[in-house]
Amino acid sequence: MRKALSFRIPKTEQSSFRVQIDEEAYFYDRLHYHPEWQITCIQKGRGTLFVGDGINRFQEGDVFVVGSNVPHLLKSDPIYYEADSPGIYAISLFFELHSFGKGFFDIPEMQQIRAFLDLTSRGIRIFGEMKIKFQDLILEIVKQNGFQRFQNLLTTLYLFSECKEIEFLSNSSFTEAQREADGERLNDVLQFSLANYQNNIMLEEAAAVANLSVSAFCRYFKVHTRKSYLQFLNELRISAACKLLNEQEVNISQICYDVGYNNLSNFNRHFKKVTGFTPSAYQKKYEVRSTKYE
Repeated sequence: MRKALSFRIPKTEQSSFRVQIDEEAYFYDRLHYHPEWQITCIQKGRGTLFVGDGINRFQEGDVFVVGSNVPHLLKSDPIYYEADSPGIYAISLFFELHSFGKGFFDIPEMQQIRAFLDLTSRGIRIFGEMKIKFQDLILEIVKQNGFQRFQNLLTTLYLFSECKEIEFLSNSSFTEAQREADGERLNDVLQFSLANYQNNIMLEEAAAVANLSVSAFCRYFKVHTRKSYLQFLNELRISAACKLLNEQEVNISQICYDVGYNNLSNFNRHFKKVTGFTPSAYQKKYEVRSTKYE
């Protein structure tokens, strides 16, 4: 099997860590991983975020941290792939375990930060009022260089380790063996699912994309994602439904059919199983939360 897309983030001679600005039509949307920790602040753009075995939405203002060698991808919404794309803009910070010297994260003063970095194997997103503080810090880092930039990175990491307003993006951590097992085959299945979740996808179709028998595909997908393909597909559809509930005044029954369900009761059951809320309760909760943090 071909291995996953393993990246090496380019380093600069002027800095021990990398500051990267992505300003494109859409985000890089291939499943990949790299040894660097990644801190990303979304300034512009919306879509679906895959981290480990988790499926989440991302949007303007989001701040998240992806751990070392954790498979992830950002899939921009369909509008960003059109000729008149509104475009995306994000700032990312990349650093490795030994970026600041061997043993740097092992000294006593860094133990709290190191404990936080260990948690990022599940991916972490900041929510609430604290994410504004992180946005400001990351924007400052872009403007700085030398010691000030390094100092602000450490401050950012320390505040991450103190922050209580966090949510995990993946249900489980990923081991080195599982990362090596991920590959182009899994990426092909993800891309196929993203393009076709509105349709009645049969297991045979997904298995054909992976070039496996149905039984072999079911085992393969469960090993690499810790969930069945049908569970993954339901989560993908519910993520799309959440987007519609958040951004559009659309009848819930219409959303049900738009994301691939053929009856409302089935949609409601899966929506509550994935989110813990009914669609109407989720919509009200989102409206309250959006108003609070605007």
